Amino acid sequence: MANFSKRDSDISRLHPAIRKKVEAIQNQLRSEGIPFEVYEAFRTPERQAMLQAKRPKVTWVGPWGSIHQYGLAVDFVLKIDGKWSWDDSGTEAKFWNRMHELAKENGMTPLYNKKGKLIEKPHIQLIGVSATAMRKGIYPKGGDEIWAEHLGDLIDNWDGPGTAPPKPDLAPERPPLDLAILADLEIEDGIDLPSPFTDAAFDPRFQKFHSFIKRWEGGFVNHPADRGGATNMGITIGTLADWRGKDVTVEDVRNLTRAEADEIFRARYYAICRCGEMPERMAMTVYNCAVLSGPKTAIKFVQEAFNLLGLTVDGSRLTVDGILGRLTMGAVQKTDASVLAEAFMDQHEKYLRGLDTFSVFGAGWLNRMAALREFIDTLPKGAGVRPTAIMNISENKVDLQDILSIALSAREGDTKASLSKIAELVLEPDSADSSTSSRNKALLGLLLKNRLSRDDKSKDVATITTGPDGKPPLTPINAALGETIGKAMNGKKSVSGIVGLLLTTVLPRLGISGDIIQFVSANSEVLLTLFSLLTGWGMFGKLDKAIRLVGMVNERS
Repeated sequence: MANFSKRDSDISRLHPAIRKKVEAIQNQLRSEGIPFEVYEAFRTPERQAMLQAKRPKVTWVGPWGSIHQYGLAVDFVLKIDGKWSWDDSGTEAKFWNRMHELAKENGMTPLYNKKGKLIEKPHIQLIGVSATAMRKGIYPKGGDEIWAEHLGDLIDNWDGPGTAPPKPDLAPERPPLDLAILADLEIEDGIDLPSPFTDAAFDPRFQKFHSFIKRWEGGFVNHPADRGGATNMGITIGTLADWRGKDVTVEDVRNLTRAEADEIFRARYYAICRCGEMPERMAMTVYNCAVLSGPKTAIKFVQEAFNLLGLTVDGSRLTVDGILGRLTMGAVQKTDASVLAEAFMDQHEKYLRGLDTFSVFGAGWLNRMAALREFIDTLPKGAGVRPTAIMNISENKVDLQDILSIALSAREGDTKASLSKIAELVLEPDSADSSTSSRNKALLGLLLKNRLSRDDKSKDVATITTGPDGKPPLTPINAALGETIGKAMNGKKSVSGIVGLLLTTVLPRLGISGDIIQFVSANSEVLLTLFSLLTGWGMFGKLDKAIRLVGMVNERS
């Protein structure tokens, strides 16, 4: 099976000798506001042959003749207003010069000919390497298994003219069959040995996850609202054309075989997202999203979900760029898979709801997401670091019953220490808070602070403002919704609002299950707003009472 001819900008598989260098160059360019991005990193020999055949020429070397084939070079290209630009004239000229300066500062070099003339401005490579040496298997020291395995795969899959270079020593190599077993097989006359015509058919982990995808990707369709056009078994006409490297017809899509479709799924979605290296729950969520919304979108959701959980890698949040680099893969492998997968699916579902075709395909998408959540629950939970927001609750051992007791005891007016304790827990900043949630936390903080600072003198208000029946008369604000509701809520609005805000903020963070918890989690924004309004109503009521009190005091004086 040949390699792909598609451009690859992922720097995570490059030789370690340049990974850090490329990251450093890219970070410095961004800090200076120079809009360069990595256009191409590892390049397959098939793509090298295709580029060499282009007219006019874009490269003069053939397969295995470019440093790109060995993961020791990248192409930096300007990306302005979302479009790639090779323009090196005018104001852009200084951008290219600066990129070359940073390359040299980091032990890399642009490409020059023997006369010292710059040949390709985008191309920079490790200083001191040559394709001639590497075609003989002489590779730079310091290679790791990620780089070696990828280069080894390119070498194994090369079926073009000429001889591929030797594989790096670190590249995994399947041992040969035992000679005694082989001899026994050969003497069995007419034995029908299985033929591994596809990798997909012999990958049990992929098939396990793909069984879910096949249930939701049906047969041939050509829906007018589907931007992908004609589709069969989930493979669009554009994907099939790219896979085969030539234009295809609607009939070609209609006649697509299951074996070829499975191979495309495995190569273009499962493998390209490196799902085989992820915990099962994350592998399944990423694979499903890659099929439904594209591999780059899937990786972006990984990065967004990780950041929303308040986690960091080496003290920093992940850059949301859709590139599955070393940091992103490390984050996936070391984070609690069940927590990260849940956050990922929430992001994906939110994205689907925002698409302009949701009215047409939305019901099917949501049914698929619901089925995915059920399927995920059958997979191993995995291990890893749980988000700080969840760990704070469990580490402090705050039981649900404790929360309810503390919150409800606010009605008795004797919970200063308890409310201080729960306020410290609830009001802790959370990077996943929405703007509404943050605003209501701030409001809750002010209310708690006000309650904790009150002294016994506040009780005098009740004695002065009672009516002939011994009960406080309704003020205009308290009576705004009628006598019945006004009397029922009189003296209870602020406390009810505070309790509601506490419970709505705390319950979803306890890590427990139940219908009430699910309802609160799903409607937290609405509930927070409702209880904020209730608390605000109570505060205005108190202001109204205070005005009434001043008037009564003046009358008595």
